[in-house]
Amino acid sequence: MLKTTRRKLILGSLASLVAAGINTGHAKPAKSESTKSQSSTDSKLPTSLRVKAVVIGSGFGGSVAAYHLGRNKVETLVLERGRRWDVKEGQPGPFTTSKLPDGRALWLSETDLLVTDGPQDPINRYTGLVERYNEDGIIVWASSGVGGGSLVYNTVLLQPSKANFNKVFPSSINYDEMSREYYPRVVEMMDAGPIPDDILSSPNYLGARIFLDFAARAGLPTQRINTATNWHIVRKELQGKLEASAIAGEIWYGGNSGYKNSLDKNYLLHAQKSGHVQISPLSNVTEIKELDKGYQLSVDRLDESGTVISRHTITCDYLFMGAGSMGTTSLLVKAKHKGTLSKLNNDIGKYWGNNGDTFGSIRIGSPAGSSHGGPAHIVGLDYQDNPYGPQTVIAFPQADNTHDSLIFLGMALPDETGYWEYSDQLKRAVLHWPSPGESESLKLMDKRMHYTLNKLASQVSPESSRVAAVESVKVSGGATAHPCGGVVMDKACDTYGRVKGYKGLYVVDGALVPRGTAAANPALTIAALAERCMDNIIRNDIA
Repeated sequence: MLKTTRRKLILGSLASLVAAGINTGHAKPAKSESTKSQSSTDSKLPTSLRVKAVVIGSGFGGSVAAYHLGRNKVETLVLERGRRWDVKEGQPGPFTTSKLPDGRALWLSETDLLVTDGPQDPINRYTGLVERYNEDGIIVWASSGVGGGSLVYNTVLLQPSKANFNKVFPSSINYDEMSREYYPRVVEMMDAGPIPDDILSSPNYLGARIFLDFAARAGLPTQRINTATNWHIVRKELQGKLEASAIAGEIWYGGNSGYKNSLDKNYLLHAQKSGHVQISPLSNVTEIKELDKGYQLSVDRLDESGTVISRHTITCDYLFMGAGSMGTTSLLVKAKHKGTLSKLNNDIGKYWGNNGDTFGSIRIGSPAGSSHGGPAHIVGLDYQDNPYGPQTVIAFPQADNTHDSLIFLGMALPDETGYWEYSDQLKRAVLHWPSPGESESLKLMDKRMHYTLNKLASQVSPESSRVAAVESVKVSGGATAHPCGGVVMDKACDTYGRVKGYKGLYVVDGALVPRGTAAANPALTIAALAERCMDNIIRNDIA
């Protein structure tokens, strides 16, 4: 449906929609980038260490936890499996690009994992940004690096509607309180705001204007998304003063201009400035064990090729799980299976979801501008008229997209549930997800997205192009970059992230969310829920 290279792409998956046209290079990360990757305030990690609190992971949940622990003078160590990616304005950026990705793109892979059949392009093995999990029934993309998902996402901080939120979350979580207190905290901390008029009207943002036009004519409500984007830097890109990054559709593998207000520039920065929080990059937690008092962690220190260079034992009184749905769930499923956290209940590993994610495209028969103009900027809210249920659609750019295609991410209220179990044969936790052909709810999810995209395609003119556009609509599931659940609230945890059966063990990331964040990108809701959790935990639990 989109331009392809010599490589065969997965049909019916995320890769076929967003990876088309990418050529993979063989370059290795520059040595200068590696040597500059660590902050002088990062922990050097002794072989054995006891600390008051440990946070595993530095994404949207872990960063919020670290920030609040630091400002309350709790001595805290953040363990992050990925490296640090420092962007300094006016200097060459540390990231690879979508047009010529190398090892910096992917987590410890020697092949381009955007494809699974046909020839695979070799790349150097490196502790890169995105790991692809090939699970039972679904492909999941998850991030690594200091800042977690904020390094690789579209900078979208979309707040779900009240009606959708209340269909997903327990009634004990008050939407009005979230909207009044916790959502605004995150937006303010990350300095987020909608795309300005002057940038929206620039040549690189043609795709956004086309989407707005089609949506208006179709009667599809839209809004400009709050994005954690430094629009001043985007202006400098447009003026040619900085490397074209956002405006060139570079999203997945970071942004070399520094346009992303990622977590290392706000929550984590303030945490370290407190003097009570240290970050240890390239520190991979392999096992968690309960002690008579507190917890013991086994940690592998990695070099940037992923080789284990030392092993460490960390003990703590308070342990905060912030490794994301995939990382947190797999660690706790393993601990339950091995008996190292023997009191974990039977809801560990259940109620996992794909956030209702689908991916879609429309060929409009004329230049669409969707290979430029990032990050994502406009959202369509098809909540009232869609007969299959509420559907959110976001247009986003993809470098090297075909000239006449618009690409969309869809998010809905997922009914389908996956589950995890530990495999002794594979020696890891495995996620199980039904195939689309076996699940009526997954078929319904595709129909919901298809209905909304048909509305947009029906606005193409002239008539001959309109017919072709409607026929070109493609919708695909089978993959997600928004994993949610696995250690969910009101089941494995309370609604403040306290893991049932344990004192001082908390989940503050996407694993806490049941299946998805109410037809919205998870980042804002995960961070806002973490803010809510930490308010309560600091007030009631931390001695």
